Amino acid sequence: MINTKYELVIVGAGVVGMGVALAAHKKGVKKILIIDRHQACTGASIRNFGFITITGLRQKLMQKRALRSRDIWLDLTKKAKITVNHRGLYLLAQYKESMPVLEEYLKVDPRNTVRLLSKKEMASQSSLFKQNRNFGGLYSTDEVRIEPRLAIPAVAKYLQSIGIDFLWKEEVLDFSHQHIVTQKRKIQFKKLIMAPGNHLKGLGRDVFEKRKVESSKLHMLRIMPKKKIKLPGGIMADLTLMRYPGYENLPSKKKLDKVIKKKCRAELDNGIHVIVVQGKDGSLTIGDSHHYTNDTHYPFENEIVDNLILNKFDQVLPIGKYDVIERWVGEYPSGKKDYLDYWIDKNICIANVTTGIGMSTGFAFAEDVVNKLY
Repeated sequence: MINTKYELVIVGAGVVGMGVALAAHKKGVKKILIIDRHQACTGASIRNFGFITITGLRQKLMQKRALRSRDIWLDLTKKAKITVNHRGLYLLAQYKESMPVLEEYLKVDPRNTVRLLSKKEMASQSSLFKQNRNFGGLYSTDEVRIEPRLAIPAVAKYLQSIGIDFLWKEEVLDFSHQHIVTQKRKIQFKKLIMAPGNHLKGLGRDVFEKRKVESSKLHMLRIMPKKKIKLPGGIMADLTLMRYPGYENLPSKKKLDKVIKKKCRAELDNGIHVIVVQGKDGSLTIGDSHHYTNDTHYPFENEIVDNLILNKFDQVLPIGKYDVIERWVGEYPSGKKDYLDYWIDKNICIANVTTGIGMSTGFAFAEDVVNKLY
């Protein structure tokens, strides 16, 4: 039964929205409502790799939030009965020019859970690394992989079990400083957080336009190998060094940039870098590409992009034959800054992770928003 008065109303049932509810509940807030216009979470929070990434993020705030979010996720895996598919990250250096970049990265990353591996050490970690071309790589024990399409509904179910209300299939049409209005009802609140994810054309549209927040579209695939394999952890490769902010200012990257721009022009033009993670059924989720617009993406998907992703995957992990069993479009909001928390007043905030690390840092970002709210 939905009430007409709440201490805290949250618009958006993605990672940030549910993270706000969880953090507020921990602070003792009693009457919390999450509203979402869909029948369940259908946006960025379920369309990603489910890979809680730590390595390669910006130092200090971004990496700190990733480590905190990882701990919240691990706590929720117990409380919400979510399966951890695998842990750790292997970033393969398939160009020799990548190794100096990784060596320099180790000097700026303060963690003692990340180290450089030689080609021989990589091969000792998994037979998969004996079959590809690599000069070594980076290994981190911190990363965690869960299946987002199962984990996000499990978190929602857990939040309901601890007394947080959900209102599905209702869109918030308007709000004042005390009420939100849907197509069916009016609900009074003391505090309001809007966490719209990639829904940039509804509430808060003027804020997103002013802050130049765009929509990023991703090509994602899921394959089933013909022969059974087991990943030792999440897999990335050299193109990741071109996209992740933790590598962007390292001295040796200029030399790598020249090599990658010469040999991977089509991949760079489509924002492609290879991430591979594994599900409980043995399937591999592979991606991704990046295309941006400040308007609405057209629905047409170019097969050339998928082929570029799969060809690069074949170089990173030559596993033999496989079937593509799913394709989908991922999404996330992308801005000049990594996070947006826009305070309309002390009780109302628009909160969004505006780069592709919502799954990795969204829970900790939500905690920080709640700490400002209360």
